[in-house]
Amino acid sequence: MKKILLIMSVLTTGTLAAQTPPARKVLLQQALPGISVETVKMDEITFAPGQGAPVHHHPCEVYGYVVSGQILYQPAGEPAQLLHAGDSFREAAGREISVFKNAQNDQPATFIAVYLLRKDQPSIIINK
Repeated sequence: MKKILLIMSVLTTGTLAAQTPPARKVLLQQALPGISVETVKMDEITFAPGQGAPVHHHPCEVYGYVVSGQILYQPAGEPAQLLHAGDSFREAAGREISVFKNAQNDQPATFIAVYLLRKDQPSIIINK
């Protein structure tokens, strides 16, 4: 009986090892600036049709991924970009974001934002 279990274990292990690995797609690869990260915060944010954020900046690095819809994204001094579901983006610490809004007027847009924070640091600052 022990011999049969050993043979089955070897056969099963061999079968598992021969399976195709999961598909992997690099969404964003970015060298981190010399920063100290004490907290990672991840938010799922949904904008209603046409809704957007006011002009703002982040005191920390922010990495994002568009889950659904389309986002119009424009860091200060750069041309606007239209981000679609499946696109990723980076907002550098301290960089003003002039435009960040749902580009569609008939459906919501959802994205994930990952903030690399120092202790007790806010994740967003609205520019006045």
